[in-house]
Amino acid sequence: MRRIRWATITLVVALAATAAVGTAPASSLPGRTAASKPAATEVGVTPTQIHVAVVADVDNSIAPNLFAGSRDAVLGFARYVNQTGGIAGRKLVVDFYDSKLNPNETRNAEIQACQNDLAIVGTSSVFLVSVDDMRTCKDKAGAATGLPDIPFVTTARVQACSDQSFPVTGSLVVCSTQNDHPQTYVAPVGRGLYWQKKFGSDLHGVYVFGSDSKSARDSSFETLGQLRTIGIKSDGDFDRSASAQQSEYTPIVQAIKSKGSTYAQCTGQYTCTVLLRKEASLQGVTSVKVWDCGGQCYDPKFLATGGPDVEGEYIYLNYLPFLDKKEQKANKMLGNFVKYTGADKVDGFGAYAWPAAEAFREAVDSVVKKDGVNGITRQSLFGALNGIHDLDAGGMFGTTDLAARQVTNCFVLLQVQHGQFVRVYPKKVGTMSCAPKNLMDVKLDIS
Repeated sequence: MRRIRWATITLVVALAATAAVGTAPASSLPGRTAASKPAATEVGVTPTQIHVAVVADVDNSIAPNLFAGSRDAVLGFARYVNQTGGIAGRKLVVDFYDSKLNPNETRNAEIQACQNDLAIVGTSSVFLVSVDDMRTCKDKAGAATGLPDIPFVTTARVQACSDQSFPVTGSLVVCSTQNDHPQTYVAPVGRGLYWQKKFGSDLHGVYVFGSDSKSARDSSFETLGQLRTIGIKSDGDFDRSASAQQSEYTPIVQAIKSKGSTYAQCTGQYTCTVLLRKEASLQGVTSVKVWDCGGQCYDPKFLATGGPDVEGEYIYLNYLPFLDKKEQKANKMLGNFVKYTGADKVDGFGAYAWPAAEAFREAVDSVVKKDGVNGITRQSLFGALNGIHDLDAGGMFGTTDLAARQVTNCFVLLQVQHGQFVRVYPKKVGTMSCAPKNLMDVKLDIS
């Protein structure tokens, strides 16, 4: 198994010293002196402002408002930064470009960001399948330096493994093996080990994958579908569009009944899980011990639309449960995420985009410390991002080696009990499970 720098594995018990809750006033920023008055140093950098882009799929007919949470989190982060002293003596400004689940809109967004912004932060675009426009992006001096990208969603391997992209979720494929046959992938299996200890080693069931994008489908299969590697074998893999109706889940539920499945997972939007659970209730399914869902189900709308049919659903997160006020109190950055994004706008996607924005701030602060407030360029930002090895966003996020594009081994498990999200593992508020065994290398050959 690939070794990870385990000095970075703890999330809350041993917070990284670089994760600060506030930003120093502009006059006390590293490198800020009377002689270093902020100037226009790069595309998106003026004497008074630093512009960053957030590219996200929001307005679309297939999955309306899909990554609105990513957009709202980056906008909220800017409010947080600006109300606590700014960044490098300037105001942080966010330019939102809607990629609309559309390849052409996605490319246009990349081009606009190149023309207007220092970097892209919290990128959440399913159809970002080429990084050519980012790599050929010219800086203020006219050199093709490239455009720094700190994404959340990286369904395409070309983005996940680009040396100019720094995904907060890491790269699912071990990039050094991407051209091998088979390739090596990193699968998060910690929750599966928990369930096997609780329910026994003979769990088996169905895996349902989103089918609207091949790259997104492959990405889900590479990791979320790999609990089978620890013995939760598949009784059937199914593909469903985000626009599928409940009747289209009937064959899946029939497979559950015929196989006596004890496990079921939907990797798509929370509506997939809701429809699967409702159809299972309608057909009287009783065999399933583990209904499995990720952060997309950590949403009040999931409880509201699912009602009693989603009772017992397990939900795993790579961040602290932000809807719980006890968790917000235990971790100040988590509280800031909710406060500045808006309690009515926070969601699981935003909980990934916020750490991306924090990584950007850490990188800028590093540049300023080294070269002053006028040392900020895309080239210097690349250098600083390559120096971030213990990103945890103030302790709210599973610690990850950003520069090495490594997947976090930290998670927390919730369950829907009596219509509420309840922490079940680990039990202590403000903590996560970060054991090395939570990750497993998997050999797959996916073109």
